[in-house]
Amino acid sequence: MTFQKYSQDNKTFPTLVLIGTFILFAAFFISFEQIYMLVLLAILVMLLYGMSVFYEKHVDDYLSIEFPRTNIRHYQGDQGELEVTIEQKGILPLFNAILTVEMDDIVHFEGGRHVRRRYATTFQQAFNLMFWEKRTFKIPYSTEKRGVARIHHVEIKTPNMFGFGSIFMRSLTRFKQEVIVYPKKSAVANIDLMAPKRMGYHRANHSLFDDHTLPVGTRDYEPGDAFNRIHWKASAKEGNLQTKVFEKASQISWCFLVNIHDEYGRGVHENIEHLLEKTAYMMHYATTHQIPYRLFINVSSIDQIPFMHLLEGEGQKHYQRSLELLARLKLLTFTAKYERLLHFVDKHESPPAYIIHVGHVRASQLAYLKRFERRGSALYFLNEEGLHKTYQGEVAMHG
Repeated sequence: MTFQKYSQDNKTFPTLVLIGTFILFAAFFISFEQIYMLVLLAILVMLLYGMSVFYEKHVDDYLSIEFPRTNIRHYQGDQGELEVTIEQKGILPLFNAILTVEMDDIVHFEGGRHVRRRYATTFQQAFNLMFWEKRTFKIPYSTEKRGVARIHHVEIKTPNMFGFGSIFMRSLTRFKQEVIVYPKKSAVANIDLMAPKRMGYHRANHSLFDDHTLPVGTRDYEPGDAFNRIHWKASAKEGNLQTKVFEKASQISWCFLVNIHDEYGRGVHENIEHLLEKTAYMMHYATTHQIPYRLFINVSSIDQIPFMHLLEGEGQKHYQRSLELLARLKLLTFTAKYERLLHFVDKHESPPAYIIHVGHVRASQLAYLKRFERRGSALYFLNEEGLHKTYQGEVAMHG
């Protein structure tokens, strides 16, 4: 393992070495009683200095730091532990050493320190490590907010041999350890407004549409039944006309369009975190009701689709991917105009049954959303109060 190493010397020790060297040199020219004691003292001081230099140079040769778990997933407000293993495979022990770990302030170390200007949280652990010994420490933390916490700084500080100065060893390894914090779910008022809209593949108890690939039985013929729905074999067996009965189905796919900009299109929406929590709640609702959904956010992405997105899907794995995307969403990054996102969805995406707009909307953006509505999609607006069929707020005319 590679360390960036530097030392903080004690000024007393080099002074003693200088005096010892002078005495040792003077002993060859000056002859008086007990001079050999001074010579032995000088040799001892120089020997100690040589041993301390050797210790400083080689203490990290076989020293390693590992984080056994790669990814840890939590919801906002959870408690957890970060495991770190330190092993010394060499013969040089570490006494009164201090381990320092720094991560993003997405988490908060218990007993740690918050460094606001670096958006970081740090933790220090004192320990002793003998030669050929391995020790594992568990650092407790709480998840403060949505996001991904990565390790940015790991350092070991240990006193030099015999206490003369300190050695700082900063690891140059890029650790893959991540603590992924999903947003908490905030309930959405009026979510019951969402109902099946058109023919599709989502099974429902009550619907105007039938899925002809899913026959479930027959019933007696009634006036008005279509001729192609008559089940001729069943009619011959029963002696009267029988009509095929199919599984009820409806297309109830959702499309979330998230605008993280403020009402002027320049900064970040002041309540965007709360809106993301409500979006997570709606995604959980869709998952439990087997409703497919997709997601688009006007944050730039290096991909065929130039925005952060999640293609249509359903089920628990799709929901987990949704939470991971929301957790990894960085608001202080490159963003795109919301109009560009709307234009892309209009040109390249099939019209969903429901479009849920999240965030502020301006006049030009509202015109795009109304175009989706004219193509047959039901349009809803999600804000802090809940879900609405009309935009609850002043439509900005800027830009």
